[in-house]
Amino acid sequence: MSEQKTESFEEKMNKLDGIVKELENDDVSLEKSLELYKKGVELSRECEKILRDAELKVETLNKDNNDG
Repeated sequence: MSEQKTESFEEKMNKLDGIVKELENDDVSLEKSLELYKKGVELSRECEKILRDAELKVETLNKDNNDG
């Protein structure tokens, strides 16, 4: 069995930044651009979920502190 390491938010953002830079390159083919765009959308959604989860944790902590 192989364990897959979960990428951190920062790692995902770095990959997304690399995709954006690659898409800005005029030498990328249409097929490669579509592939990169799809991966970028996936990474963007993953990052958004991580941020939403973090926001919920912060709200919970703040609520707990205000109730105590």
